[in-house]
Amino acid sequence: MVFEGLKSRGELLKFLFCCGLVEERISSAYKSLASRIDDESVKLLLEYISDDSLKHSRILTGIARHFGVEHVDLDECSRIVGSVALHIIEDAERIASGTDRITVDKLSSKFDDLVDLEKYFGEEYFNMIQLKLLEVIIEQEKIEVGFLKEILEYITEDERRHEKILKTIKSYSSQKR
Repeated sequence: MVFEGLKSRGELLKFLFCCGLVEERISSAYKSLASRIDDESVKLLLEYISDDSLKHSRILTGIARHFGVEHVDLDECSRIVGSVALHIIEDAERIASGTDRITVDKLSSKFDDLVDLEKYFGEEYFNMIQLKLLEVIIEQEKIEVGFLKEILEYITEDERRHEKILKTIKSYSSQKR
């Protein structure tokens, strides 16, 4: 897993910043899908995920900025986070750039990919970030980081909810057929 290379404080903070960039792209993708979907209930749920993902982006990049990281470019993010994240960014940007109207039927064919996306940014992912973050920051910063741990736990819970919401949308769409 990519986390093994995150031994230094700087690399970990850049990792958090990159995760924030990924979440920002994911938010844009969900927002775009929501704006183009033909079903108001599904639109509302996709907007909910989009809003949460944007919040996650701001939190992760905000933590990194607080500890001194101002910017990380996508090439460096690819090296730090891994090629999977770069593919997620590319897919999210492709979805976000779409302009065609989407039916619930058409969207349901993409759900497995969306659920996988949420799993990637889900429990295991944020638990690993949390452990590495706590280890590095406690060791090097000598500050109280309980609030950071709690925020990352909230993000993990949100990601689990996103996965459930996507499964609900998929179930809803198959009932409408």
